[in-house]
Amino acid sequence: MNVVKLDDFRSHTTPLASIIRVGDFNQQFAQYVSQNLIPGRRAVVDSYNVAKQADLLNELKASGFELTLDTKAAELACAFKWSGQARKAEWLEKEPRGALSSTDFDEQSAARIAELAVKNGFHVVLSPSRYVSEGSAIKTLEQDHEFMALLRAALDAAGGKRIKIASSFIGRLSLLGQDAITDRLIELHRTSPADSMWMRLHGLKRDPGPSRIRTAARRLELFKKTELPLVLDYAAGLEPLTLAALGVVGGLAFGALANDQFSDATWVSPSKSLDNSVANDGRQQFARVPGLGRNFSHAELRLMSEATKGKRLLFDPANTGISSFDEFKKKARETALKEGVEAIGGLSKVPDTRRTHHIRTTHLDQNARKARQLANLELDQKRAAELKVRSPETLPKRLNDYAGSLDKTGQVLEKIASDSSIRLTKPIPLVRLGTSIEGSEGSRSQ
Repeated sequence: MNVVKLDDFRSHTTPLASIIRVGDFNQQFAQYVSQNLIPGRRAVVDSYNVAKQADLLNELKASGFELTLDTKAAELACAFKWSGQARKAEWLEKEPRGALSSTDFDEQSAARIAELAVKNGFHVVLSPSRYVSEGSAIKTLEQDHEFMALLRAALDAAGGKRIKIASSFIGRLSLLGQDAITDRLIELHRTSPADSMWMRLHGLKRDPGPSRIRTAARRLELFKKTELPLVLDYAAGLEPLTLAALGVVGGLAFGALANDQFSDATWVSPSKSLDNSVANDGRQQFARVPGLGRNFSHAELRLMSEATKGKRLLFDPANTGISSFDEFKKKARETALKEGVEAIGGLSKVPDTRRTHHIRTTHLDQNARKARQLANLELDQKRAAELKVRSPETLPKRLNDYAGSLDKTGQVLEKIASDSSIRLTKPIPLVRLGTSIEGSEGSRSQ
């Protein structure tokens, strides 16, 4: 008879992965590495940046990083995305003249992707996939999984047998509520060459929504039937972190204030410019407040920082070392990245059965308290007009509403943890590749 020690179960700690998207910020990324802001040592590099970021790649490999290649196939196959930087993907034979179709993903394409991955020492390839729309979801999934088999064969033939494949689902969270789509996706992965599943979900937010947390947890838990680790891609903030605490995902991938939340708005229609922008390039700039988990525009942040006690409440100088808005603006990416990685690292050290309690007390409750304190700031209406802050009177309401949402999310977590009908289990860990560096989080299989 097998005997399970209850204390061992309660103390079991499953590692969680943080995977950082380099994006176009390779110089800053090199600084982050030197500052040890990325202890998990996992990075995603876009296929149009491989040659451009060669020095960084060499440094990352020497530092023991696990490197994932994003082929940007999804963007290349999108009518509103293909003409961007994705068209310079280095595995393409030549720059496309239009969006790629399913027939463009053939053995030749697989061979070129494999060659790029092997030549540059990647450990994982994010398998080419396309945005999944409701009308053609099953067909798209089946075609993309057929190409995954071609990619596996091409990697093996090119000397990349050790290179793993991560599948990629890009679409709306609501699609995972349809049994036909979910069942087919699970069925395909049971026989696919994928070693992990990545999901980039429209509808998943940075700010946690209590009802959305429960719905997302139920839907994502089903994919454990594939026995593959699940990574939420383009996923930073308290909502993805809460799902990690619930044990339904094994890792989060995101950039530094970029590629950290997915919206399909520019995937289904042309992008629209923003009005009343405050940046030189015509786009409004946002940054994440330390210890709050929420983004505000630079103008709103400056306004709050100039209120009495605003700087202390906003920037928490005792812990961040930041004492002014201008200093914060320079370090906004670094601050957001550090906080996101530390949150995952901290959660990863907590026993599985205690993670919902940890996320509530360490993050939700504290962030709600800070939101209410910021809501009580006396804002200068004249200064708001000078900074072109729209409707400054709504700031306190937004902050109080946010605090209320965090409170409700904490209450939902308690109910989920005690609801036997949900039966959440521990996350499936993502096995770390690359060279192990003694003393790093990566050396402990994070």
